[in-house]
Amino acid sequence: MANRTPLSQKWESPPKTVTPVSIMATQSDLRQLVPKPGMRVYGVWMPRTDENGRQLKALLDYLLDGENDAKDIYDALGISSSTYYRRIKENDYPNAEELRRVADRFALSYPDLQIQFGLMSRQEVWSYIESAPFTMTAVQEAVQTKQTTRPPKLSEMKPRADAPPL
Repeated sequence: MANRTPLSQKWESPPKTVTPVSIMATQSDLRQLVPKPGMRVYGVWMPRTDENGRQLKALLDYLLDGENDAKDIYDALGISSSTYYRRIKENDYPNAEELRRVADRFALSYPDLQIQFGLMSRQEVWSYIESAPFTMTAVQEAVQTKQTTRPPKLSEMKPRADAPPL
């Protein structure tokens, strides 16, 4: 072991005593700010995120227990794929109407999605429910009729007479 080859580099040894000169505070260049939703950082607007920082697609993956394709989302929104990919980069995505369409398509709670994305607070939802002129029986009847109605089957559909041929 006495025949060691010399190292190719000179390694710096730590100081034996600590002095004010040996302790230097430097700001790391690698530390960057985390963008906040709706704030302009790095020259781009960040879309809305839920309470846990997830975008809509990630939240749907979590809530629906699986991988949802972007196609499912832009079909639910009723927009093209190019519009969807442009839209997800905008700071007001998802807006209330988009959340309503997604909630309808995936059978989720629309008020819960609004709360998750910060469009309404829980207190605003409760005060709306308390001030609404309906009774609990009316709500139960509406829920039952929603559950009993179903979209028509393809065999039951008929072409519109006023629509031009493709």
